[in-house]
Amino acid sequence: MRLTAFPIARPTDTVSETQPDPLNTATLAEQASAVLREWIASGELRAGDRLVEAKIADRMRISRGPLREALKHLQAEGLVREEPRRGTFVAQLTREDVRDVYDLRGALEGQAARSIIEDRNTVAIAALERQLGALGDAQERGDRNALARADFEFHETLCRVSGNPRLLDVFVRHATEVRVLLRLDDLWHRTPGGELRDHEELVAAIRTGDPERAGAAFREHARNGRERTLEVWPENDPPPPSR
Repeated sequence: MRLTAFPIARPTDTVSETQPDPLNTATLAEQASAVLREWIASGELRAGDRLVEAKIADRMRISRGPLREALKHLQAEGLVREEPRRGTFVAQLTREDVRDVYDLRGALEGQAARSIIEDRNTVAIAALERQLGALGDAQERGDRNALARADFEFHETLCRVSGNPRLLDVFVRHATEVRVLLRLDDLWHRTPGGELRDHEELVAAIRTGDPERAGAAFREHARNGRERTLEVWPENDPPPPSR
């Protein structure tokens, strides 16, 4: 489900408009939380953007009570921060966050790849190959947003089909940060064709049937992303503009 994305700190920006679904079984606060995560992950809201409750509630057509609850959820997740007498802002990732998220990905995805091989899970491999198709379609269209989403969905699928629900749970808890960093990596570093080629190599590593080789391939993939990102991430300042 997607709600309206709308300008927060930049009134000249233009984005899509939607609203909460009153028939959704999730509470309004849960729906609002999900949409705010989506805006942050997609770059519609960027680090440092001020979140004005009245404007957000008006666009979502909900009261400020559920929205405040949603903001508290995101604050607990580290996605937004509250500054006394100033307001609530989208949180800024740090170099330490970059290291932590990529290192976590390497550990989770390396183990997921091993599990798929050890379980001889051909259904999982087929699911990953379908995700390669989505990556290829987005790449052929030259759609950077779709490419970043397909990139994330490949890695989410890997964890989902690993057969380890706790591993997936940890990945999902950090999904917004993962998506932010994947989007920035795709924008800053990827060469045409690079995304699909890199992920084809990962699936090929699983197809070797060697769990050590496959696990190492996914750990190296995450490590390379970490190093590319840290190379251009300032020591003390916010990251370079994402768009």
